Amino acid sequence: MSRLLIITHEHIGPRMAGPGIRAWEIARAVAQHGFPVTLATPHPGISGTDQVKVVGFSWDDPQSLETWIRDSDVVMAVGPVLSRIIHWLGRPLDPPTIVDLYYVPEIEMAMIQAMTDPSFPIVDLLIAETLVYLSNGDFFLCATERQLDFWMGVLWMAGRLNPRTLLLDPERWFARVPMGIPDDPPRSDGPVLKGVVPGVGPQDKVVLWMGGIWEWTDPLTLAAALERVLSQRQDVRLVFGALQHYDPQVVPPMSKAARFLERCREAGWLGRFVFFLDWVPYERRGAYLLEADVGISLHENPWESRYAIRARSLDYLWASLPCVLSAGDELADLLAASGLARVIPPRDPIAVADALLAWLNDPLPRAELAARTSALRETLRWSSVVRPIVEFLQQPRMAPDASVARSRVYALIPLRWEIDRLRSRWIVRALNRLYGLFGKRFL
Repeated sequence: MSRLLIITHEHIGPRMAGPGIRAWEIARAVAQHGFPVTLATPHPGISGTDQVKVVGFSWDDPQSLETWIRDSDVVMAVGPVLSRIIHWLGRPLDPPTIVDLYYVPEIEMAMIQAMTDPSFPIVDLLIAETLVYLSNGDFFLCATERQLDFWMGVLWMAGRLNPRTLLLDPERWFARVPMGIPDDPPRSDGPVLKGVVPGVGPQDKVVLWMGGIWEWTDPLTLAAALERVLSQRQDVRLVFGALQHYDPQVVPPMSKAARFLERCREAGWLGRFVFFLDWVPYERRGAYLLEADVGISLHENPWESRYAIRARSLDYLWASLPCVLSAGDELADLLAASGLARVIPPRDPIAVADALLAWLNDPLPRAELAARTSALRETLRWSSVVRPIVEFLQQPRMAPDASVARSRVYALIPLRWEIDRLRSRWIVRALNRLYGLFGKRFL
């Protein structure tokens, strides 16, 4: 059985964000098919399971990862992580490599830069980084049909759609692996919000934003909507899973978070109508979802939304939690079609308020919502969505143009040294600007 090494930059443990969740769940689902799986992370918080080995590595010590690569038959990573590893090792990876393109972090990076230092040549950095990881790929994954078209265009510009690869069966070259949901339903062993969080009463109605606040989210529209909701109902409590990422070295604080926090302070909402948790533990999130009355996730950028994967919206589907979502991404359309979501135009606080009040004033039984979404949940179970990865592991192979493509990587590595120097300088400047909004300084 082929030995799979999955490499992630995110924490694997009690607290996990989207990329870490995807790496962890894919590792577990693939292992259930009998393949040995190792999950490597700079931030190991658990040792794994009987089927998945979680190991640590340090970005300061290439040898700490080299051993795991050498002992694997197939390597898998999201694109930017793969690019960093190649630069770090000073050569392309030898084993057949799966490049996970399930989201487009380049758009997120460009948006953060737009808020901090528009003069910095971030696009040049991102293009070079993209060329590195696309040149090392033998099998590519995306999560949605829109992403498939996006990445096919990028692969063409990278020279990876050519007479050798175009003769392949497309499923041997590129596959859709959506973000999934657990096979088992969410469970709760007691209250975690109502009557537990100070300020949230047993009879209050909880609107749950199940993640943090990022630059591409839209909490300020939600603030305007909340003002309208509170004019009609004083029993509504808005609970955020977090204000920002738990590790600022991985994801820096965002200006949107600072602005929303200031808005709540001015309105006197903190601890009364608006509450921030300290990142819900991954294995316990089911209890929070089951106890909430409505889920919400708002975003305002059409480019980011078009290709986005909302891991938290999938949580709402998993728990059959009625929700209010911004229009724009494929998952929002799917949840709306199944009757679980009310989808509203971006930056429309009246529509948000009306949608929230509609769910709160006329709630539907969870059992009815579960029945509506049963077919969709079945297609998105992790055990089902990993099938293309399992099939690749049954017959791992290099891409037909691998030797030519990997040779391009060597030409890009010297450029990457300069790019990383510029990136480090940019990250410090960006973090200082963003931290300044919270009255702090990074360096």
